[in-house]
Amino acid sequence: MKKILILAGALLISAVSFADLESTIKNHYKNTNLTIKREVGPVSNYNSYASRPSSNAVRDRVISFAQTKLGSPYVWGATGPNTFDCSGFVGYVFKKAANVNLPRVSSSQAAYKPRISSMNMKKGDLVFFETTGRGRISHVGIYMGNSQFIHASSGGRRVMVSSLDSDFYNKTFRWAINPFS
Repeated sequence: MKKILILAGALLISAVSFADLESTIKNHYKNTNLTIKREVGPVSNYNSYASRPSSNAVRDRVISFAQTKLGSPYVWGATGPNTFDCSGFVGYVFKKAANVNLPRVSSSQAAYKPRISSMNMKKGDLVFFETTGRGRISHVGIYMGNSQFIHASSGGRRVMVSSLDSDFYNKTFRWAINPFS
């Protein structure tokens, strides 16, 4: 009985809140030809927006999770959980930390979203490099801020943090994407 009373109270409060909202909207638009259509979407849609963490929180979670893999061995073609190649590392981190499914290889990841300016990069963005001299994307990492990125390095043979300002990465950096856009 107590649960029924609580539920009835919650429904009453919801109805009153909706009525107040409807009244406010009607007053605001009273001199227009607009009409109010009384529809409410499924509760699951509302909850997904209400419970979605902020973009910064997701970006922080991606970086924190990626850092737990520092020192993991580089193995070409590996996708985790203990060994990685560059795109396998990025894909694994984004799936586990942000529930984002990225394409498998770096060249496909580079085309996954529109390019952004290096001036607009934020932590959690993906950074892409052309490291082979063949004119195509061949390496990817996760930007951490302050010109640092975390990646599974074939040269370093492990997951590590490097600087975009280093000679090698400064010369081979091509672009970044915001995987959350």
